[in-house]
Amino acid sequence: MKIVYLSNAFGHIPGPLCDKLYSTYGKEFTFIATGELSADRKAIGSSAERDYIIHADDDKETAKKLCADADVLIFGLSPLEYIKDRINENKLTIYYSERPFKGSWLRYCNPITYSHVKKRFILPSKNSNFYVLCASSFASYDFDKIGAFKNKAYKWGYQPTIYEKNVDELISAKPQEGTSLIWVGRLVKLKHADHAIKVVYNLKKRGVQTHLKIVGTGEEENDLKKLAQKLDVANNVDFLGRCDIATTRKLMDEANVFLFTSDAKEGWGATLNESMNSACACVCSHLAGATNFLVQDNYNGFVYKSGDLKQLTEKTETLIKNKELREQFGSKAYDTIFNLWNPEKSYERFIALIEELKEKGNCDLFISGPCSKALPLKKDWYKK
Repeated sequence: MKIVYLSNAFGHIPGPLCDKLYSTYGKEFTFIATGELSADRKAIGSSAERDYIIHADDDKETAKKLCADADVLIFGLSPLEYIKDRINENKLTIYYSERPFKGSWLRYCNPITYSHVKKRFILPSKNSNFYVLCASSFASYDFDKIGAFKNKAYKWGYQPTIYEKNVDELISAKPQEGTSLIWVGRLVKLKHADHAIKVVYNLKKRGVQTHLKIVGTGEEENDLKKLAQKLDVANNVDFLGRCDIATTRKLMDEANVFLFTSDAKEGWGATLNESMNSACACVCSHLAGATNFLVQDNYNGFVYKSGDLKQLTEKTETLIKNKELREQFGSKAYDTIFNLWNPEKSYERFIALIEELKEKGNCDLFISGPCSKALPLKKDWYKK
């Protein structure tokens, strides 16, 4: 079976799946990169070369032919020209997507945007062999709202490399007082690192001492440092800047609580996978793309209403003060990632999905987790 994965660039997110595909199919698998990885992704060690990667700019016609001839094509961010022939021929094609409308739906009313969406999603999804792997809890809803991929959407998310660890030893090595908080991401508005700093401030007012490590850089960095000074919590917040992946994972291993504060513009948030793999007790915004797929509130983490600082503060305080609950969440978070969202195990589901789609045009093999049906989820799903 010839399989092609087409995307703008190769990085550490598609890497595990692609490595498994290559190990199984050898030269029958190809990754085609239509662009270059961003500078910030390269800086953290996300880029890598593989024998199975080709760059479309080197030979566009060969790339197009590989896409047209593949038995299965998986594609992400890439020009429509590479997939239009196989769509016209109704060959098995799987789109891999975050939610398409992270901002206002008014964009959809723009004639240019509508034309693009119609060509790329609506019309192709009418074909029996065109499906979507959702890299956001809200992707299925967005597509459903425009009449695309009805009953043809499956869960996938982002699946970075996961490590097998002794979870009991991992948890016991974390600070016993539970006050070590970590926040990881680009320092941009949609990720709301300021909310994490305000949690430290709110807890300090309540007499609860914490220490927050912020990993990442971005346009908000100077303002965030000023905010920490203004709130008199600069001594409680460390700005560690950009760290490579290995260093970041070590910092997560050493932290008690991970704060995942992004709003609806966060397509997924692979740092949630990684922090759960580090057995952190996570407190997650309900609007971030990864939350609903990965976290069951009060089972393997806490969910809070996005932007509700009172709720975020209270749930963080609960985890700091309740060692048993904190460690219970951390253990179950690790189990969720290692036993359900592990890329290697998800790969087995992915191959089963392909076979079911080829044979039946539908897959109902899995009740939850990767490759289970992604049902439309509204942004107000979290009611507490």
